[in-house]
Amino acid sequence: MGLVDFFKNKVKHSQKSPKLNYSTNGTSISIGEFTGEYHQSSKGRFILAWKSSGDNGKYILLDRGKIKLQAKMRHPDNGMVSNSGVFLLSDLTSKGMYGVFHVINSDGETLIKQRCRANLGSAGISDDGRFAVCQSLESTSKSDSCRLFFFDIKNKKLLWKKVPETIGSELNWAKSYRFDTKRKVLYLIHDKNRTYRYTFEGTFLDSKLYRHDCINSGNDIEFLEALNGLKSELSESTDPQEYVDLIVPLEKGLKRFSDRDTRSKIHRVLGEISLLQGNNAEAIKHFETALKLNPRVGVKRTLEKLKKTG
Repeated sequence: MGLVDFFKNKVKHSQKSPKLNYSTNGTSISIGEFTGEYHQSSKGRFILAWKSSGDNGKYILLDRGKIKLQAKMRHPDNGMVSNSGVFLLSDLTSKGMYGVFHVINSDGETLIKQRCRANLGSAGISDDGRFAVCQSLESTSKSDSCRLFFFDIKNKKLLWKKVPETIGSELNWAKSYRFDTKRKVLYLIHDKNRTYRYTFEGTFLDSKLYRHDCINSGNDIEFLEALNGLKSELSESTDPQEYVDLIVPLEKGLKRFSDRDTRSKIHRVLGEISLLQGNNAEAIKHFETALKLNPRVGVKRTLEKLKKTG
């Protein structure tokens, strides 16, 4: 059965198709007259290839070099295939902010079909083909914008969707995902290989690590968001070592950022840490500097009280 024959119908699969000659170049694959993007399963058995051409996109699943399945899809993208042959594709429609996330097995059965009122970004599937994740992008939909969707493929259901804590106001999407199916942990992998964990139930496990990374190496917006989160958590019951661990990156922030408002907020937090450590003299210095940089930084009354008590 030839390549053209397959595309005459919506979906076809064959166990008896001949082994094909194909070539790859970077992220591109050529199979006869078909050229598109591809992904290969980690053990190498399966290759998923796809291309988007107007509203006439196509995809092909190869099993040990033979065509196992192929079909049409309007705008296939972000494809991945697992070691079991279960694969995912996002159909990025031409009708504005709207996408459809598909999970399909090697027999052509659709296991998951999630419509989303937003364009779709990065996606991932576990090596065993039992779990999948996809990220929707920003849209006007309150329920679907910026959501991370997590699926149980075996039971054909959406387990949860949420705005991930790690995107921040700058919309820093995860670039890829890793699944630990034994421990039931999902890893979100961001730029600079920053990695954060969620449970398969959707609980974020690395809030302190994320905050530390934003303070230590984030841009000014990430830095200030992390500072706001830190201020709400500072208390006399906090482990003193946490203060010590934070002082160095905060002081580095004074060197990294020149904006007066940002610097004033850093001095405010350093002053609050000094106050909680019982170092009133150091707290006064930081609060005075914060006020000079920004009279509205919010420490005037605290500073006056400190000076009165000596």
